[in-house]
This record gives sequence, C-alpha cells and structure tokens, in this order.
Amino acid sequence: MSKLDPSVRLLHLMLRAQHYARKESSDTGYAMMLVSIVTILIFSLLAAYLAITNISKSATTANVEANSTFYAAESGLNQRSDVVRQKFVNYATPNGVSPGAVSGSIAGPNNMAFCLDSDPANDGSGDFACQKIELNYKHAIGTTVGRDADGKSLSASNFANNVKYTAYSFVSDRTIYIDPVRRIPQVQTIPAGQLYAGLNAQEYRYTIFSMATSRQPQDLDARAMTVLEMSFRSRNIPLFQFAAFYNGDLEMNSTSQMDINGRVHTNANLYIQPTPIGTETTRLLGQVTAANSIYNRVDASAIARYGDTQVLLTGDPDNPYDPANTYEKFPPYDATRTIPLTPPEIAKFNRRVLDGAAGATVLQVPQPGFLRKRDADGNIGEYYGKADLRLEMVPKRAAGNVPFNFTSIKDGGSGGSCTGFEISTGRQGASLKCVRMSEGQLRSLMQPVMSKVVSNEERARLCPTVAVNHNPSLLSERRVLRALQVAIAAQNTPVPLDRLNLPLSDPANASISSIATSLESTLNTAQSPAQLAGAVGGCFLPAPIQVLTGSGVANSNYTWQSSYFDRREERWIGMLQTNIDSLTMWNRDGLYVDRDNNITTNDATTTTQHTAAFNGGNNGSIYDTNNLLFIRAAANPTAATGSFQKLGLAASDLTEGGLVYHATVSDDLDGDGTADLTVDSADNLRNYADGKRRSSYGFAFSGGVNLPGPMTVVTDRGLYVQGDYNSFAGNVAKQPAATIGDTITVLSNNCADPNTRMLNCGVITATQNAVETTVNAAFLSYTDRSNGNIGSSGFPTIKEYSGGLNNYMRMVENWTGQRFNYTGSFVSLGAPQEYSGAYRSGSSAGSAFAPGASYYGVPIRNFRYEVNFNAFDRLPPLTPRVIYLQQETFKRSYN
Repeated sequence: MSKLDPSVRLLHLMLRAQHYARKESSDTGYAMMLVSIVTILIFSLLAAYLAITNISKSATTANVEANSTFYAAESGLNQRSDVVRQKFVNYATPNGVSPGAVSGSIAGPNNMAFCLDSDPANDGSGDFACQKIELNYKHAIGTTVGRDADGKSLSASNFANNVKYTAYSFVSDRTIYIDPVRRIPQVQTIPAGQLYAGLNAQEYRYTIFSMATSRQPQDLDARAMTVLEMSFRSRNIPLFQFAAFYNGDLEMNSTSQMDINGRVHTNANLYIQPTPIGTETTRLLGQVTAANSIYNRVDASAIARYGDTQVLLTGDPDNPYDPANTYEKFPPYDATRTIPLTPPEIAKFNRRVLDGAAGATVLQVPQPGFLRKRDADGNIGEYYGKADLRLEMVPKRAAGNVPFNFTSIKDGGSGGSCTGFEISTGRQGASLKCVRMSEGQLRSLMQPVMSKVVSNEERARLCPTVAVNHNPSLLSERRVLRALQVAIAAQNTPVPLDRLNLPLSDPANASISSIATSLESTLNTAQSPAQLAGAVGGCFLPAPIQVLTGSGVANSNYTWQSSYFDRREERWIGMLQTNIDSLTMWNRDGLYVDRDNNITTNDATTTTQHTAAFNGGNNGSIYDTNNLLFIRAAANPTAATGSFQKLGLAASDLTEGGLVYHATVSDDLDGDGTADLTVDSADNLRNYADGKRRSSYGFAFSGGVNLPGPMTVVTDRGLYVQGDYNSFAGNVAKQPAATIGDTITVLSNNCADPNTRMLNCGVITATQNAVETTVNAAFLSYTDRSNGNIGSSGFPTIKEYSGGLNNYMRMVENWTGQRFNYTGSFVSLGAPQEYSGAYRSGSSAGSAFAPGASYYGVPIRNFRYEVNFNAFDRLPPLTPRVIYLQQETFKRSYN
C-alpha cells in the first residue's frame, strides 16, 4: 500500500471509514457517505490539476527545445551563408556537389538524411557538402528528467551548461548555367522596382538547408529537430555598367556643363554642387545611389557655389536637350544648411536618386592589392593569374641588361607547359601554352620592328610613305629585309627609331651596317635602313617596349636616367612604354637573334648566330616571332578598312573576354633572387626607400588607336595612356577596352617625340601644350580623398580636395582650349596605393607649371558613358564586378 499513489491510499481510507459508520448508525452513515463523495470530488480535481500542470511543464520544455533547436539551426544557416557570401566577396564562385546529389537533379530538404547517416561518401564535396557545428545553449526548466545515483530527482536546470546542439547544413546549387563546364550563369536584367533595376547581372542562385538536433547527456532522450531553408541569389554586377562608381566619397563640382548619361553609385557620401562659368548645369541622366547620405554642397573645394543639379525623371538620357524630358532640381545651395537631403527631398526624384535611408546599399568591391602579382593574402592576383601577356620590370639589373621579363600565355599554338607560371585556378583556356621570352626575344622587343606590308590597305595604314608592297616570293626582297632585321635585332643597345633614317655608312649605324652587309652584300650603304626597307615594301615602327631614357638625373631606384618627370608626383619615374601598334606587328613580322640566354650578361652576338637567324626563312623559323604573343584571327572582310581586324592581325584569343596585358615591377629589383620590396601587413602598402606611396615606377601605353581585339591593360603601378586610344576610323573599330592602374594619367597626342615616339611631355622645365585627344576605354584606379566636407574630421577649416569626378584622370599638360573626348566608365576604389601626388587646381598660365604650383591646364571635357557596356558581350576582358546578395525565401519545418 505504501507504494500506491497518495490519492488512492486516501480513497481506501475513506471507504473503510464508511464501512465502520454503517455499523454504528444508518443516519450517521448517510452523512458520512456525503462527506466521502465531496472529498473524492475535491481530490479528483486536485489530481486533474496536477496532471495539467505536468502537461504544461512538458509543453514549456518542448517549446524551449523547439526554440533552442531553431536558434541552433539558424546559427548554422547564418554561418554557412556567410561562407558562401565570402566566396563571392573574394571573387570566386562556390563549387562542389551537394550530399546525395544525382546528376541533373537539385538537392532538397530530403538530402539532409545523407548528412546524418554513417557513410561519408554521401556527404557531397567542396562548398556544397555537409558540414556540422557544435553549439551550447542554457536551459532552466525545473522538469524532473532523471535521478542521480542516490535516487534523487534531477531537473534540466542541473544540465544548464551541458545542453549541446549539433547544426548540420549543406548547399544546393540552383543556378541556371549557360555553360555548365565553365560555370557561366545566365545574365539577368534586374527587374523594375528592385534596387539597381535595369543593370545586367550574372545571377547565381542557392538554397542552404540547416538542421539542428539536441544531444543531451545524462539520459536526456529528447531529440527536438528543426530544419531551416534559406534561398538567395548572388548578383554579380559589372563595375563598368556604372558611369561613375566610387568606393569612397564622390564629389561633383564641375565648372562646365556635365551630362552623366549612366548610373552613378558611391559606397559612401555623395557631394554635388556645380560651379559653372555661365548657365551650365550638371545633369544626372541615370539612376544615382549613395549608400550613406547626399549633400548639395562640396566644402573641400573653396570655390563659389551657384550651379544647378538636375535629375532626369522621364525622357531620353541620350538626348538631354529633348524638350519632352522632365527634370527635378536639387535644392539650392544654402551655406547655413549642414544636413543631407531629407527623405521628402529624396522622394521627389521618383527613385531616380536614392540614399542609404531610401534603400541604397554598399556594394562589395575588390580589396586593395588585387591588381598585384600576389594579393594581401598571398593568393595569385586576379589579373596576373589570368593575363595573356605579362610584363615585369626588373629596374635594377646591371646597366646594359634587359630591365624586364616578358611572358605570353596562349590557348593553343606553340609554347611549353604552364607548370610553374602561377596560373589562376579557373583561368579559361582548353590548351594553355606558356612562353617565357628568351634574352634574344626580349632584346628584339626593345628594337624598332619592321613591318613588311603585304597589301595596299596595310601599306596605307602602317607605311604610307612606302611605294610598293613586300613580295615574300621574291628572294631579293626577302634577303634585303631579313638582313636589316637581323642586324637591328642583334644590337644590344636599343636603336632609336630616327637613327634608321641615317645612311648605313653613318658612324652611328656602323654596327648595323657591318652585320647587314655581311649577310646581304648588295645593300647600298649610302642609303638608310628606312630607304632600303621602303624600296622593297617595308617600314620601321617604334620598338614594342621602350625604356624611357634621356636627360633625367641618376636614380638609385633604376639603372638608367629617366626622361619622364611626373609634375604631379614631383619626381622622376622609371618608365617602360608599350606601343600596341608595334607589339601587334611584332607578333607577325618580328625576328630575334639567339643569345646565350643568360639575361644577366651583356654579351655581343656572333656571326654564327646572325647567320642562323638570317637563314631561318620568312615567318617560318624558330627565329621568327610569328604568333609568339597571341594567335592571330582570320581577316574579317567586314571590319573597318585598315583595322587590324580587317588585315588579319588581330588576336583570336577570347579567353576571359579577350587579351589581358598585366604589367608590374618585380619585388626582386635587381634580379638576384632576393626580394628587395616588402609589403607592410598592417596597411598592405609597399615599403619604398623614399617611403610608402612613393613608387618611382610606371607603365605607359601608346600606339593604341586600334586595338588587336577586346583588351584590358592593367598595372599595380601608375598607368599612363598616351595619344588616341581605341578610336580608329572614327570609333568604327572600337573594341571593348579597359585601362586599370593604381592611378591613371592621360597624355595627349602631342606628348610623343615625332622622331622616336617616346613620351616627351615629362620634362621638368617644359610647359607642354596638349592637343585634342580621344580615349574610349573604361578607367579603374585609385583617386585622392578629400578632407573638409561635412562628415570629415577637417570640416569646416581644412580644405584638401580630390578634384572630384571631373578630375578623375590625372593630367600634366596644358590642355587649355583643347578637347579631351572620353567615353567609358570611371571607377575609383579608394586612395592610391603607390602614388601620393595631391591634386592641385588647374591653370592655363605657363608660369604656373612650377613644382608645388599647378601642373596642368584645364581641358574642355567631353565625357560620355559607354552604353555598349550595358551588354555583357561588350564588356572589357576581366571586367571587375561588385557583389549584391538578395534573400528570396526563409522557411521552417519540424520533424
């Protein structure tokens, strides 16, 4: 009986009492019966209450368990989604196989069973595989869940710090690929009404499944389980689909009419207040987004403010003067107003202008260092690892040695294995071939290249002064041209282009004459190499790669006297100048003389080497450079007359979208095998002898009026674009193009010596006058930061102005009255990593071009966004992208 429930024992006692009562008196018995019934009812209610209380406690415990497993599953979901997101931030894409995935199927929630079984072969692989994390949660519900060794009841609170949960997760790839092998997704136009509507983006779609189970010690048998499901899309938006994109503050303070016919975005604040000379305005014709705030003032620039900023609401962005267009103006400038535009003011623009409060977000951009050979984490740089052409300056090699290395990487053709060439994983190309140029090939790149024209169209384009075409079937012509080629390629010292206009008998050409006449005795030494070549259909172009040497002072940073002084940086720059025209012709008509291939020596070539190169034939021997840089495409008869595309000189390579030319400086400055340059891990800046951001190196690109195909030139140092670029035949032959560098300086058509074609506007005492110049290419670089705007530490007393969007590119000539025609996209990723020369306002006075004063004259700016960039197949090769993640669904289910 003692083991019975207390209420049962009480009932037995009452019944026995009733039995005794009947023996005593019937009346008394009836009273006792009534009492007994009431008592039984009371205890029944008590028992029911206790039962309900136990059920409530159990329900509360279950609810706590459910919530805890939900939070554990959510933790697993968040951690897994962050890993996937980080892949895109690091400019990679997730890859792998989901658990239990079958080819052609999409993994769903039922695939979670594969994460729970004991067979690891079912867990999937890579970024999509099963993963688990252990989590701890506290409980304090006083429910009896067991007994200790002495039989004492234990509650869940006794295990408060021991309740563990395991979260399992996996990823299901739901992307629609147009090329599953290369994992290229469909391009989607972001729908109207969504942020960044109208932009074209590569869209990746994923679903992450996460499940959590409780695994408690001490015989806690509950196995609460929650499965969460989150679907999201990652949109990769090309940066060059913005007319202007700034990772930091963006300022617009134009003194002339500025119409921006594309989208504008800043990851920080937008400051806009034009200061026109007259009635001009700044018109924003595309959507404008600022992740922070928008101000109608620019305080970093201490100039008057009275211009209008107008936003196109409806109408034609390509015709801003259309009377049918409707505009909304920014509020007028008010010196006493220090707050940004308010939500009601933003709302007037009908979502054509958005700030952070209205939904504009920060877009993830490449991190500083991604232009380098190795990024901050030691990974192969995006551009270096996928480049087709690599130029590496070695500036402190002994004088007379070649101060650079050059490598070509082709998809097919001649060449060797690419093992050891630091090729990025995922680089496109089915059969990569790598060529590290030999000493003879490098020295040939430093000499004028002979173009052996084979048609009237080619002659008109490249050699207009030559009267005849080269006939390769005539032995006499072939011997004359080849003897001259061999003699020039055999020189160790670069031959200036204008020297080839001197007779062979001139002492300056003694070495060339000696070698050429020994190979072809019929040469008339009274004539110049240019005359001899022209008589049989050839002409000379500048060297494909020139070392800018001249009257500069000696510099311990390189082993030559530089001829280029950067007025903005106020220092001499060791410069390599690539002529794209010449490089393209060298790829067909070049020739080299073999050396001992010891690049650290400066040995003279031998007669045996001359003869071997001379007898090699025409575009068919190992001493010819035919297709050495890239494989040429077949002539396109419908292309612009005289273009490389029409002449069959263009590149066929479309891996990564076209040719990528990467230029850098070796950290091993003298080539002795030991790194001389280091990077400070704290700020990712290089430590130069003169200090950080004091690079003495740069790369110039000239002769680029007609590109050999879609082309991106990129360097992690200062980049200089000289002359018309990508504007051949009135822009008819325009190619998708980009120039990317730490900084970008534009040099006019007048900044080249007419005899040597070397840059000549970098003389410290000169006031070079620019002439009209046209550039059609996207620009990506780093630009100065301002101080003194609202929100900066210097406001309102310190004035340090970046120059704003209108001074994005650097200029060092007197452009006064001259047009600079630019069509492309401006992208700024922050402050320069290599250069430190601060912006100073422009001037037209020649006397102002002194160190510390103005260094350029303001041009007539004719800027346009390249609308072709709105189409993915018209973007430049390796266009960088920003990452925009959007969650679609979030679901919860129970098991």
